[in-house]
Amino acid sequence: MQEHFAYAAGRIRSACDLPTLLAAAFAGLELVERATSALAERSPAHATALNEASDAWWALSRAPSLRRLEEAEPTESLAAFSLLVTQALVVATSRAVDPADRVACLQAARHAGRVHDALC
Repeated sequence: MQEHFAYAAGRIRSACDLPTLLAAAFAGLELVERATSALAERSPAHATALNEASDAWWALSRAPSLRRLEEAEPTESLAAFSLLVTQALVVATSRAVDPADRVACLQAARHAGRVHDALC
């Protein structure tokens, strides 16, 4: 999970304009919501954090600049991202020691690659 936090923080820090910053913050809020959801499952004491994370996500989703960014070429962006995920999975396959990890990575890469092909 720490790698996800580091990546999201890097995206936020490197954002150079408002749409990019909003997109990075929105992705960061999705990560916060997933993480607080996992915590809330283990301990009801974290339910407030989950509710606030969800409210933050919904609040930001109403930003007009974010909506304009999401409406611009969603198919092209998703196709490019799915190709990036496919490439990452192929690299992970080459680094995996456990054969079951290799099989899982290759199967996921095949499907992610098909997402790319279906969108192009």
